Amino acid sequence: MAESLEQSIVSLLEEHVELAISTVQELRADKLELEAEIARLNNEVAQRDAQIHRLEERNRDLEEELNLERLAISQERTDVRERLEGLMNVLAASNEAEAEAETIPEMDFTIHNQEPNTAFARSTEDPEEE
Repeated sequence: MAESLEQSIVSLLEEHVELAISTVQELRADKLELEAEIARLNNEVAQRDAQIHRLEERNRDLEEELNLERLAISQERTDVRERLEGLMNVLAASNEAEAEAETIPEMDFTIHNQEPNTAFARSTEDPEEE
């Protein structure tokens, strides 16, 4: 009976050892899967970080371009405003000159004779009467 008890104990120990070995193998396989998943996720994070960096760089470039465009538009507005003011000054000067010309009295060049014009009277008469 002692021998059969020893065999039972040995068999139980073997089962436990086999179970422990299979558990360790499963844990190693799970560990490898998790390490592969971690590596894949780290790669995704690195790619996203690189993409974020590129987008931030592009955003800075676009902001700089926008600021340059705004500056150019502001300068263009200033130039247009100055040209418009110049034209308005020219028009105002022209209007002032016209107003001064209108204030100069006009001279009346019509001739008023007290005597009737006999030459004119003759030319209006019938030429056959002469």
